[in-house]
Amino acid sequence: MNRLFATSFAAALATIGAASPAFAKLVCYDFSGLAVGTEYETGETVNATRATIEFRPYQVGGSPSGELASGATVQQAQIAGGAAPEMEMKTLSVQILPHKPIQRLRVNLAQNITPSGGFGESNFEVNGVRHDGPSFASVDGKRLGGALLRAKFANTGANWHVGTLELIAKPGGEITSFSIGGHTWRLDDMCIDR
Repeated sequence: MNRLFATSFAAALATIGAASPAFAKLVCYDFSGLAVGTEYETGETVNATRATIEFRPYQVGGSPSGELASGATVQQAQIAGGAAPEMEMKTLSVQILPHKPIQRLRVNLAQNITPSGGFGESNFEVNGVRHDGPSFASVDGKRLGGALLRAKFANTGANWHVGTLELIAKPGGEITSFSIGGHTWRLDDMCIDR
């Protein structure tokens, strides 16, 4: 477990309780508090003040896949669309378990395109309800675990499909867990509203 990650993530999530239900303020985490080259492996758990972050196996057809090549590394790059650094993920899923339920989550993502133009299977979970799709963009407009998913992605022409994924709890609902995973992808600027 990396204490710097836990401390940085905790600081970013510390003000979640002050955000209004009308989505007046998003609290964002951008990985700028982590040293480039910091690594995480499947099975690691980071206990932050406001959330638990678990690095889990990527799945294909419901079974773990690519465990020998899995991991997350802080990279000095801007592929996902935020400011450097960002988190590089390979055959890995990340689960966020807020200690207090949230109403909305938005994150910048980039998914690598295979030489044939396709993607590796994408893993999603909201409030314990799981969905696997052909790409991050494939969940746009879907409802999963009581939340609406909005996905806006475009091909950058550099073998990356880049955009944002947003989860919005249904009126009166809450988001108590969220997971996303893929074969080769990047993550940055995770923003949460309570």
